[in-house]
Amino acid sequence: MRSFVRVQGGLAALLVFCFTHSDSFGFVNDLRARGYSLIPAPQRIELRQGDFEVDRTWGIDSRAGGSRAAESLRRGAAGLHGLDFSGTGAAKVVLEVVPGTVKGSEDPALNGQGYRLAMGPEGISIKGNSDQGLFYGVQSLLQLMRRTAPGRCTLPGGTIIDWPDLELRFIHWDTKHHQDRPETLKRYLDQAAFFKVNAIGFEIEDKYEYPRHPVIGAPGAFTRAEMQELTAYALERFIQLVPVVQAPAHLAYVLKHPEFAHLRADGSNYQACMCDEEAIALILDMYQDMIDATPGVKYFHVSTDEVYYAGTCEKCRKKRPYNVENRSRTWAEYASRVHAWLAERGRRMLAWVEYPLLGKDIPMLAPDIINGIMGREPEYLAFQKKIGMRQLAYSSMQGAELLFPNFFSTTYRGRSTSGRLQDAMNTVPAGLAAGADPIGTFAAAWDDSGLHDETFWLGWATVTQYGWTVGKPALDQSVADFMDVFYGPDSPDMVEVYRLLIEGARFYEDLWDQVVSKERGPGYGNSRGKGIGTTRHDLTLDTPALPGPGSLELERSFSARYREKLDRAAAIEPGNERLVQLLNRNLSRVSRNRYNLEALLSIAYLEKYAIHTALALERVEDYLARAAERAAGNEPAAAVAALVEAYNLAGQVLEKGKWVMDELTRVWEKSRYEKCRSVGGRNFVHVLDDVKDHFADRRPGLDYMSAPFQRMDLEGWRVKLGERLREYAAANNVPVEGMKEARLED
Repeated sequence: MRSFVRVQGGLAALLVFCFTHSDSFGFVNDLRARGYSLIPAPQRIELRQGDFEVDRTWGIDSRAGGSRAAESLRRGAAGLHGLDFSGTGAAKVVLEVVPGTVKGSEDPALNGQGYRLAMGPEGISIKGNSDQGLFYGVQSLLQLMRRTAPGRCTLPGGTIIDWPDLELRFIHWDTKHHQDRPETLKRYLDQAAFFKVNAIGFEIEDKYEYPRHPVIGAPGAFTRAEMQELTAYALERFIQLVPVVQAPAHLAYVLKHPEFAHLRADGSNYQACMCDEEAIALILDMYQDMIDATPGVKYFHVSTDEVYYAGTCEKCRKKRPYNVENRSRTWAEYASRVHAWLAERGRRMLAWVEYPLLGKDIPMLAPDIINGIMGREPEYLAFQKKIGMRQLAYSSMQGAELLFPNFFSTTYRGRSTSGRLQDAMNTVPAGLAAGADPIGTFAAAWDDSGLHDETFWLGWATVTQYGWTVGKPALDQSVADFMDVFYGPDSPDMVEVYRLLIEGARFYEDLWDQVVSKERGPGYGNSRGKGIGTTRHDLTLDTPALPGPGSLELERSFSARYREKLDRAAAIEPGNERLVQLLNRNLSRVSRNRYNLEALLSIAYLEKYAIHTALALERVEDYLARAAERAAGNEPAAAVAALVEAYNLAGQVLEKGKWVMDELTRVWEKSRYEKCRSVGGRNFVHVLDDVKDHFADRRPGLDYMSAPFQRMDLEGWRVKLGERLREYAAANNVPVEGMKEARLED
């Protein structure tokens, strides 16, 4: 059941779906029932009985405005289906822009993306209200085509009439702690267009050269020419490549440099002073550099994320006392100033309109600012409604999880969660019910924990799905459609793969002890009550106790302390074995995005290594206990043999860890550059953020992934065990045989 409520706001007018349940129960749509997948699911489906075949005799008839769509169809059909559409037969795909073909909304911005796709054995017609709508009709056709043989595909007979419920469908590229290769980003743009994404929030930080202040750009950062090429590539696919420039907070990538240290708000490198004209000029220079890098783009995201220290610097305090009221006004004045500056340059401003801004100060802002985080706070929404401010329905597909996002319901850090996908499905309806007026969606995927971008596609596609057709289809169908479309129809068991990856990732997180960091000093803290000297923690695990000298007496501390974790490792080990098998099998079976499976497999192997390490160290402790028993029974030769077994098994753990990280690095660097690399004689300046403590930033290299294992210092522990072994053997006149040195060097 659903009721229809007209929501007015700016140019938007969309239907609010009110469900009797908030879960994903629901029947599949007619396309899926016929064996076809399309994501986002369309608004209207009218199918006839029977399928028909498209083959090499078919051609393309490109009419008014159809040239760009025709090129996309040729390229996509050849790459996905081995079909070149170069035939001269009577049956053709007719492409044309016919304004007014689809009127699904009162909002011209939504109708402009609409299309009508009619399919039958006599021919296929795609009509778009605009070039963009026609392009989207082609993407739907490409998704629906089911390859039966080289150059042959089936399609369902019928008509699809489609348009989006929301105008903007952002996905988030966060590159704080890595830099993708240009060819990777172009591939991502192609895939994003396939899902009808029309905006990228490109959080680039120091991965751009910033010609006005080149010290900010990391070695090998993208040049202006490279960014302009990427921007043009995106615009050809009707995607706005929108800069997201972190400022005035989250600015450690700038304020870490000595040249800019004097611009800090309060001594930390986290935030610039918002009352310092030199700091403002620097930020505006960075904005201008990014505007120059993205010609033709309509929007600019100024971030304003987590501005903890608004108004705290000395210059701000001279202007007015520091308090909650003035902190909010400082934020509002900055946002208003930046808005006017961007408007002069033809860019519409997006910002995180949030803390420390007070709701009552929202009327100080320009109404055409787009709030990047919709929220449900009544006071905030009431003031936004009063001035006509619109929002993006924000859904985060990644936060602090390690290795893999928490897409599905699970227990995470001691509490049950509904999963990020279920939350994303409910975001727009819940916001509308609270009084929001969203103009689009924003599928965030933060780089804080250093996950590979290939892990985000299910999340990006799901948020886009529920921005195109709010509240439908059922989540289960949307996930199944994604798997079919992203990997191809010959991709069995991929939902199980994702669930097993989640299970292994949550075990990886829960395995470790949190200990006070010896590598990093205390954090600066933030305005939420954590003052200077905030303790920072690292992940590690204790190694088994070493046997005592002489008697080899042993305290079985490892298995006693980690009993619950070891039992859990044993319980999920079979699932991890199946995960690795499924990924290896599907690598030779999927027809699309095979590299994605390589990346997932590298994560599965790291999860496997965590499980193996825990269980292997329990076995090591078993060998040490056996050695103690044999020594107590006056069997020195048997005791030495048990120690050798423990020594060698620890070496195998170390060798396996090296292989896993070498393989992970090899796979990940196919799509991205070496982390914190040196280029052209310039070295990366790695300085920790004084406030934020991102997992991916704790090491300059990719070894942040293996840092918890490294902190165990199993190699050092094994050296000590070897010394104890030799001492005992010499004291008891037992020859040492079979000790194997671990191969840890390239």
